Amino acid sequence: MILRPTLSVLLLACAALGCVGCESEPVSGSVPTGETSISDVITEPEQKNDETTGADSDRGNDRTDLMKDQPDRDAPTAYNPLTEEEQYIILEKGTERPGTGALLNNKAAGTYICRQCNAPLYTSDQKFESHCGWPSFDDEIEGAVLRRPEPSPLDSRTEIVCNNCGGHLGHVFLGEGFTDKNTRHCVNSVSMRFVPEGEELPAKIVLDR
Repeated sequence: MILRPTLSVLLLACAALGCVGCESEPVSGSVPTGETSISDVITEPEQKNDETTGADSDRGNDRTDLMKDQPDRDAPTAYNPLTEEEQYIILEKGTERPGTGALLNNKAAGTYICRQCNAPLYTSDQKFESHCGWPSFDDEIEGAVLRRPEPSPLDSRTEIVCNNCGGHLGHVFLGEGFTDKNTRHCVNSVSMRFVPEGEELPAKIVLDR
């Protein structure tokens, strides 16, 4: 005769043997003793120390300074090319023969600019007829012309040069009474270029000197 165990007997046997499947589950949110919770695993991101951050900032500043030191690729590197005659007058302070200048008898409205660097020098309103053999002006565009006394004690004249590039223009004379301004800029035609009124002026060439 085979004996069949009842349900109560089986339950008593499980309790005595400590059956895992019959143990009550832990409360939701609690962590069994000896185990690591997920909050212990997740840690805050490691922050850079001040020394590392400062070094990166310094390197960034160094790169910025290096960029500032680089030359501007679009900046001009030379003035307008000159012929031999223009070099003689503009660079070596020569003088063209009187009565031969291309701009001597020019009476058109416009602007006279420096032949070497395109800087505006005089306007047609400032030009007058002095019958001296060279173009004459009784004033200049403000800040465009620099006056320099001739270095020789035997020469009492005052030289005038382009204030932008230093190119020789001619000489200035005072007290002659030609106009109310009592001033005559005696300028070589070769030192200038004329731009008619209404025509766009070329960009002034400025070099780092």
